[in-house]
Amino acid sequence: MKLCIFDMGGVLIRNFHIAPKLLPFLGLKTSTLQEYDPRLGTALTLHSEGKISEEEFWKYYREITHREVPHIQGSLLGKFFTPTLDDPTVALVKRLKEKNLRVVCGTNVIDAHFKIHHQLHQYDIFDAVYPSHILGIAKPKLEFFQRICEAEQVHPEKAFFTDDMQANVDASLKAGLKGFRYVDAKTLESQLKGLNLL
Repeated sequence: MKLCIFDMGGVLIRNFHIAPKLLPFLGLKTSTLQEYDPRLGTALTLHSEGKISEEEFWKYYREITHREVPHIQGSLLGKFFTPTLDDPTVALVKRLKEKNLRVVCGTNVIDAHFKIHHQLHQYDIFDAVYPSHILGIAKPKLEFFQRICEAEQVHPEKAFFTDDMQANVDASLKAGLKGFRYVDAKTLESQLKGLNLL
């Protein structure tokens, strides 16, 4: 194994869900935008793949919901984003790097959150970051993993991937990577030992 690919939210990061605060702020009584209207979920995916801007996303929102968008300075999608690092998982990444393994981040992310992660130096631990909005494609599409392996010049069979969402792990396996669903740092440590990475 030559390459370890880590998801960000739900793996290295906690407190990353914005819906519990954003949706009440918008006056919506659902738990997700997807639940309110699947078209909003589709638009958010397009935004995470860099295919539409945040301004265009809110245009879709107004057209779909017939609601106005509260005016704030800066990004509304970033307003309630307060990510914190999971220290035990960070420690595992450091141990992998001490063994001269290359560790990168493969993340579905939107521009506002990407900028906040950078401002908080939360990507600093990685050798490289592959964000969906710059790659132009998001998990669980197989091409997401293929592009990272090509950029890293590593055959998929020599790459490990972990993500808290089973659909993304399943896609990585189909792409030829070794993958496990992230549960917690202790479980991940055991999985990595099983692959002789630790």
